[in-house]
Amino acid sequence: MEKYSIQFALLAALLWGLAPVFEKLGFMKISALAGMTVRNIAITLVLVLIVLLTNTGKELLQADLKTIAYIILGGMLAGLLGMWSYFQAIKYGEASRIVPIAGTYPLFAFLFSILFLGEQLTLQKTIGVILVVCGVIFLG
Repeated sequence: MEKYSIQFALLAALLWGLAPVFEKLGFMKISALAGMTVRNIAITLVLVLIVLLTNTGKELLQADLKTIAYIILGGMLAGLLGMWSYFQAIKYGEASRIVPIAGTYPLFAFLFSILFLGEQLTLQKTIGVILVVCGVIFLG
């Protein structure tokens, strides 16, 4: 594993665990779609600033269309449809129940990675996915 991969994964988990608290509070007065729009505008503004400050724009201009298409498709699935579904769930359900259910995505990533990317099916990965799903069952 890369040197900092575990630290970044734990930071992501911490941030993703904190975000639903603020999102639930925000959705008390506006729809999930309106909230998603506000969130994505803010993210876009910050990303544009970062790209300008880091010269990442050159990298974007050099990417081939297939790469861009894959990233756009992933963004539409996760960033648009997935987030809209998640925000709808957060708005109407209890965050303490919705987040763990949404957190079963490793099961789907595991299956799709094996089917479409040819990744190896290992005992360790299988046990990990089973534990994630069992954890969700216990939280629900």
